[in-house]
Amino acid sequence: MIRALGLPAQPMRRLWTAAAREAQKEPGWITHCIEQVALQPESPPMAHRSFTEAMADTYTAYARTFLLTDHRARWVVAETFDILWLCWDEAITSENFRRYAWQLLRARVLARAHRRDGTPDLRAAVFSTAEVHASVPGHVVVLSELVDLFDAIGRLPDDQMDVTVLGHLCSVPAERIADVIGLTPAITHSVDHHARATLERLLRALDPWE
Repeated sequence: MIRALGLPAQPMRRLWTAAAREAQKEPGWITHCIEQVALQPESPPMAHRSFTEAMADTYTAYARTFLLTDHRARWVVAETFDILWLCWDEAITSENFRRYAWQLLRARVLARAHRRDGTPDLRAAVFSTAEVHASVPGHVVVLSELVDLFDAIGRLPDDQMDVTVLGHLCSVPAERIADVIGLTPAITHSVDHHARATLERLLRALDPWE
C-alpha cells in the first residue's frame, strides 16, 4: 500500500513502530511485522536533510523544555522530521514552509507535554533550566519566583510562548528565532513585546500580595 501511494517507506516504518510501542505491542510482534516488509534504501530529499540538520538542535532544545528529557525530546523531533518527509511535497508548496514545519513540531511536543488547567505545565522545567542550589542565599525564594514565572510562560498564547521559550529558556539568539518559527523579524519582535506585557499581567495575578 505504501508503494502504491508513493510514500517513502522508512519514515512510515519508524512512525508505525512508534505507534505500536505506544499501543504496548510486544517487541517480538513489532519486529516480525517489520521483517515482512522488504525495504529498499531510501534517502530524504536533499533540502529535507539540510533543513533537519539546521533545525535539529533548536527543535530539540524547545522540545526538551516541555518534555524534560533528551530521549523524549529527540524522539519527538525525529517523529516530526519523519512526518515532514512524508508531507514533503505539501510542505514545500505551502505559503510558509518554515512556519509549516514549526507548527508541526509544536503540535507534536504539546501533545505529549504535561498539562495543567488545559495549558502546558512548565514548572518542572525550572529544575533542569535554573542554576539555583541550596548553597545560594535565598534559593527557596528564587525557586518560588521561577516556578511562578515558568507557570506563567506556559499560559501564554502559542506564538508568545514559543518566542519566550526559545529566547529565554533555550538561549536562541533573537535574530534566529524568526527564522526558526517562520515569522518575520518585525512580527517576532512584536510578539516578544506582547509576551513580556502578558507575563507581567499573569505574574501580578499569581502574586497573592497584589
